[in-house]
Amino acid sequence: MSDTRQIKMVGFMQAQNCSIAPGSWRHPGGATDFTTPEYFQRLARVMEEGKFHLTFFDDRLAMPDIYADDYRDAVANGVRAVKMDPFCILTMMAAVTSRLGVGVTYSTTYYEPFHVARLFGTLDLMSKGRAAWNVVTSLNNSEAANFGRTEHLPHDLRYDRADEFMEVVMGLWDSWEDGAIVLAKQTGQFADPAKVHALNHKGQYFAAKGPLPVPRSPQGHPVLIQAGQSGRGRSFASRWGELIFVVYPNLEAGRKQYRELKSAIAAAGRDPNSVSVCPACYVVVSDSQAAAEERREYIRALAKPVDAVVLLSEALNFDFDSKDPDSGIHRRGADAPVLERLP
Repeated sequence: MSDTRQIKMVGFMQAQNCSIAPGSWRHPGGATDFTTPEYFQRLARVMEEGKFHLTFFDDRLAMPDIYADDYRDAVANGVRAVKMDPFCILTMMAAVTSRLGVGVTYSTTYYEPFHVARLFGTLDLMSKGRAAWNVVTSLNNSEAANFGRTEHLPHDLRYDRADEFMEVVMGLWDSWEDGAIVLAKQTGQFADPAKVHALNHKGQYFAAKGPLPVPRSPQGHPVLIQAGQSGRGRSFASRWGELIFVVYPNLEAGRKQYRELKSAIAAAGRDPNSVSVCPACYVVVSDSQAAAEERREYIRALAKPVDAVVLLSEALNFDFDSKDPDSGIHRRGADAPVLERLP
């Protein structure tokens, strides 16, 4: 029997001045109209023409300012200093495409379940079933400060809270049954009340009455994306994820982690074949191997050393300016970075 699996093509985007390569904005051929809808609509059309299944945006809720406890290095060097709301951008991209999936990161740490359920439920309707939500737990103190908190929640507690968040969102998305809308103009009945349900959730972290005032989309709910690869994160992904983003350091490690993830999905009572896994792949295209390698090295050379430490400080919630570049890094608490030496 032939293998009928199909590769899933996802374009990893940024709502900012560059790609995930932080120095890419310095490329002489790089577009500079990244604050316009036309910029992202061009990208959407290219991805749809190239048969991509999904365009996806990550997100952060703060300007990078962990490094040296200051945002000015990020601003001066264009390191995620711009981070527009990707949800708004996705609506512009969905409007000029008909087949391209539109996925976006949205935090369970700083938003409310009702808000997220309503937002993504509406996007799923307006895109005719093309919406996807990358479920994340926000990770650094700068993000916490923008929402009136002094620090982010501990790692496992964020996932405990996220589990209940998902229960509420899924319950709200199920407020409307299929066929609930009647639209009987002669009798005056708009919808069947027996097919619209209140949630009345009262849990440890959240309370939500419902029903959600957004009818059910054709696919039921947006596709759920997850990228958790820690022990607790993998448990969360195994329970909720329908599309899992992963980063594998090599083929052998990838095969091992892939098997472990699929086993965890089965242990959660779900069909492993119903969950797609998308490894990160950074591609440079040219007419020959040598030309592609030359182009890759040119792109790499556009980045400055400060770009790396600003991003690393943001990602690990640790000020790398506080360490000598040649010193060792030691674990200090549950959320401290685990590195033997700085690069």
